[in-house]
Amino acid sequence: KIELSESQPSLALLVERWLERTPGLEATGFNFWGKYEKSVNDLLEEQKQIALSEPVEAVKQYRLNDLEKRREVYESIFRSEIHEALLNRGERRFSHQALQGAILITFNRDEPRFSQPHQILNLLMDIDCLITKWRCKFSRMIGSSQLGTGGSSGYQYLRSTLSDRYKVFVDLFNLSTFLIPRSHIPHLTADMRSKLCLWRNGGTNDVQENGKTGLEIEENGFEEDIV
Repeated sequence: KIELSESQPSLALLVERWLERTPGLEATGFNFWGKYEKSVNDLLEEQKQIALSEPVEAVKQYRLNDLEKRREVYESIFRSEIHEALLNRGERRFSHQALQGAILITFNRDEPRFSQPHQILNLLMDIDCLITKWRCKFSRMIGSSQLGTGGSSGYQYLRSTLSDRYKVFVDLFNLSTFLIPRSHIPHLTADMRSKLCLWRNGGTNDVQENGKTGLEIEENGFEEDIV
């Protein structure tokens, strides 16, 4: 069983592949990512104009500098080459498309189709938090003079693994960085809602097809992967 588990994909890889299939990311369909980038640019431009109208020069410069820093943060997700560089440095774990899926799910967490996926993302963060908590407690138990297994330094090694760099799902913890006001979030179109099979027949019944409810019918297998 151990040998079999070593040959199988890791949980992190399975989650990444699942997020990459999030409905709505298709450029020829709903194109959430294109709409999201436009919303961010419009929002930053609005805030820039407000900052430029500030009569106090010091306050105006502070706001402009803050906007520039925020623009750089957003560029790190919109420009794939920057994202790849962060991946290579270990500051991100998910592929570019998987990160897009996680952001889409977070923005639409109140939608029936994305409610359960959002709960799963929260549970994955809980796993990371519990692992960090265990490392902290264990390092306190063994003390600083106790050597660890595998030739590690024990206490010092465990203390070094408490940073975000050692979180398996660090990208999920950083999702709040990319939140925007609800009024600027790209709303699901009627066509997108129909494709998600949320509700039909007057909004009262799930669609039935081959014994599956509408929430389970999805060509790319997004919903079935998480059930």
